[in-house]
Amino acid sequence: MNTKPTQGIRELILNKRGDRSLEALSRACGGVPTRANLDRLINKPVLSWPKENAVIIGLAKGLGVRVIDVVTAYAESLGLPIVSDMHDMTLPGAGALPESSQRVLRDMSENMLWWQEQAEISHTQQEVASVHELFPADEQRLAADKGEKGIDPEQLPED
Repeated sequence: MNTKPTQGIRELILNKRGDRSLEALSRACGGVPTRANLDRLINKPVLSWPKENAVIIGLAKGLGVRVIDVVTAYAESLGLPIVSDMHDMTLPGAGALPESSQRVLRDMSENMLWWQEQAEISHTQQEVASVHELFPADEQRLAADKGEKGIDPEQLPED
Protein backbone atom coordinates (compact mmCIF):
# COMPACT_ATOMS: atom_id res chain seq x y z
CA MET A 1 0.00 0.00 0.00
CA ASN A 2 1.27 3.46 -0.89
CA THR A 3 1.91 5.47 2.28
CA LYS A 4 3.27 8.53 0.48
CA PRO A 5 1.30 11.70 1.24
CA THR A 6 -0.92 12.74 -1.67
CA GLN A 7 -0.17 15.84 -3.68
CA GLY A 8 -1.35 17.21 -6.96
CA ILE A 9 0.81 18.36 -9.84
CA ARG A 10 0.86 21.94 -8.52
CA GLU A 11 2.28 20.84 -5.16
CA LEU A 12 4.78 18.50 -6.81
CA ILE A 13 6.14 21.31 -8.98
CA LEU A 14 6.28 23.80 -6.11
CA ASN A 15 7.97 21.28 -3.77
CA LYS A 16 10.58 20.11 -6.28
CA ARG A 17 11.34 23.22 -8.30
CA GLY A 18 13.61 24.75 -5.67
CA ASP A 19 14.64 28.34 -6.34
CA ARG A 20 14.60 27.93 -10.14
CA SER A 21 12.56 30.27 -12.28
CA LEU A 22 9.86 28.73 -14.46
CA GLU A 23 12.08 29.39 -17.48
CA ALA A 24 15.00 27.52 -15.86
CA LEU A 25 12.69 24.68 -14.83
CA SER A 26 11.36 24.41 -18.37
CA ARG A 27 14.95 24.15 -19.67
CA ALA A 28 15.66 21.43 -17.09
CA CYS A 29 12.58 19.60 -18.42
CA GLY A 30 14.00 19.72 -21.94
CA GLY A 31 11.62 22.51 -23.00
CA VAL A 32 8.48 20.44 -22.40
CA PRO A 33 6.46 21.73 -20.68
CA THR A 34 7.08 25.34 -21.64
CA ARG A 35 7.34 28.15 -19.10
CA ALA A 36 3.76 29.18 -19.91
CA ASN A 37 2.47 25.64 -19.36
CA LEU A 38 4.35 25.40 -16.04
CA ASP A 39 2.74 28.67 -14.98
CA ARG A 40 -0.68 27.28 -15.93
CA LEU A 41 -0.07 24.04 -13.96
CA ILE A 42 0.83 26.07 -10.87
CA ASN A 43 -1.82 28.78 -11.06
CA LYS A 44 -4.86 27.22 -12.76
CA PRO A 45 -6.89 24.10 -12.02
CA VAL A 46 -5.83 21.03 -13.99
CA LEU A 47 -8.75 20.10 -16.25
CA SER A 48 -7.31 17.33 -18.40
CA TRP A 49 -4.53 14.83 -18.83
CA PRO A 50 -1.50 16.13 -20.80
CA LYS A 51 -1.89 15.65 -24.56
CA GLU A 52 1.71 14.47 -24.92
CA ASN A 53 3.69 11.94 -22.89
CA ALA A 54 6.67 14.26 -23.32
CA VAL A 55 5.11 16.59 -20.73
CA ILE A 56 5.12 13.85 -18.08
CA ILE A 57 8.62 12.66 -18.99
CA GLY A 58 9.93 16.25 -19.08
CA LEU A 59 8.45 17.06 -15.68
CA ALA A 60 9.95 13.90 -14.18
CA LYS A 61 13.36 14.81 -15.59
CA GLY A 62 13.24 18.48 -14.61
CA LEU A 63 11.88 17.87 -11.11
CA GLY A 64 14.16 14.89 -10.45
CA VAL A 65 11.29 12.51 -9.68
CA ARG A 66 10.03 9.26 -11.18
CA VAL A 67 7.50 9.25 -14.00
CA ILE A 68 5.04 7.45 -11.72
CA ASP A 69 5.26 10.39 -9.28
CA VAL A 70 4.21 12.82 -12.04
CA VAL A 71 1.44 10.49 -13.26
CA THR A 72 0.15 10.10 -9.71
CA ALA A 73 0.24 13.87 -9.12
CA TYR A 74 -1.69 14.50 -12.36
CA ALA A 75 -4.24 11.83 -11.43
CA GLU A 76 -4.73 13.32 -7.98
CA SER A 77 -5.15 16.80 -9.49
CA LEU A 78 -7.91 15.38 -11.69
CA GLY A 79 -9.58 13.60 -8.77
CA LEU A 80 -8.80 10.12 -10.08
CA PRO A 81 -8.43 7.39 -7.45
CA ILE A 82 -4.93 5.96 -7.05
CA VAL A 83 -4.51 2.29 -6.20
CA SER A 84 -1.13 0.92 -5.20
CA ASP A 85 0.52 -1.66 -7.44
CA MET A 86 0.09 -5.20 -6.13
CA HIS A 87 3.75 -5.86 -6.92
CA ASP A 88 5.06 -3.34 -4.37
CA MET A 89 7.67 -4.86 -2.11
CA THR A 90 7.24 -4.53 1.62
CA LEU A 91 9.72 -5.09 4.41
CA PRO A 92 8.13 -7.00 7.28
CA GLY A 93 8.60 -5.11 10.52
CA ALA A 94 9.70 -1.87 8.80
CA GLY A 95 6.59 -0.15 10.18
CA ALA A 96 7.94 -0.65 13.69
CA LEU A 97 11.09 1.32 12.89
CA PRO A 98 11.37 4.95 14.04
CA GLU A 99 9.89 7.43 11.56
CA SER A 100 13.37 8.72 10.64
CA SER A 101 14.47 5.18 9.68
CA GLN A 102 11.29 4.62 7.68
CA ARG A 103 11.95 7.88 5.84
CA VAL A 104 15.51 6.75 5.00
CA LEU A 105 14.17 3.47 3.57
CA ARG A 106 11.49 5.27 1.53
CA ASP A 107 13.95 7.84 0.21
CA MET A 108 16.50 5.18 -0.68
CA SER A 109 13.95 3.02 -2.50
CA GLU A 110 12.53 6.00 -4.40
CA ASN A 111 16.06 7.02 -5.38
CA MET A 112 16.85 3.51 -6.60
CA LEU A 113 13.61 3.37 -8.61
CA TRP A 114 14.40 6.79 -10.13
CA TRP A 115 17.86 5.61 -11.24
CA GLN A 116 16.35 2.42 -12.67
CA GLU A 117 13.84 4.48 -14.62
CA GLN A 118 16.58 6.80 -15.93
CA ALA A 119 18.56 3.77 -17.11
CA GLU A 120 15.49 2.40 -18.90
CA ILE A 121 14.77 5.77 -20.53
CA SER A 122 18.40 6.11 -21.56
CA HIS A 123 18.41 2.58 -22.96
CA THR A 124 15.40 3.33 -25.16
CA GLN A 125 16.91 6.60 -26.41
CA GLN A 126 20.35 5.34 -27.36
CA GLU A 127 22.23 2.14 -28.00
CA VAL A 128 24.12 1.00 -24.91
CA ALA A 129 27.71 -0.16 -25.44
CA SER A 130 28.31 -3.80 -24.63
CA VAL A 131 30.89 -4.89 -22.08
CA HIS A 132 33.02 -6.25 -24.93
CA GLU A 133 33.17 -2.77 -26.50
CA LEU A 134 34.19 -1.20 -23.21
CA PHE A 135 36.82 -3.85 -22.44
CA PRO A 136 38.35 -5.34 -25.57
CA ALA A 137 38.99 -9.08 -25.29
CA ASP A 138 42.77 -8.66 -25.75
CA GLU A 139 43.02 -6.46 -22.63
CA GLN A 140 40.82 -8.86 -20.63
CA ARG A 141 42.89 -11.85 -21.67
CA LEU A 142 46.16 -10.06 -20.89
CA ALA A 143 44.99 -9.09 -17.39
CA ALA A 144 43.71 -12.60 -16.69
CA ASP A 145 46.88 -14.26 -17.96
CA LYS A 146 48.94 -12.07 -15.65
CA GLY A 147 46.80 -13.26 -12.75
CA GLU A 148 45.54 -9.78 -11.86
CA LYS A 149 43.14 -9.60 -8.93
CA GLY A 150 39.47 -9.73 -9.83
CA ILE A 151 40.04 -11.37 -13.23
CA ASP A 152 39.15 -15.06 -13.36
CA PRO A 153 40.42 -16.61 -16.61
CA GLU A 154 37.62 -19.19 -16.52
CA GLN A 155 34.95 -16.48 -16.69
CA LEU A 156 36.33 -14.79 -19.80
CA PRO A 157 34.34 -15.12 -23.02
CA GLU A 158 35.46 -17.81 -25.44
CA ASP A 159 37.77 -16.56 -28.19
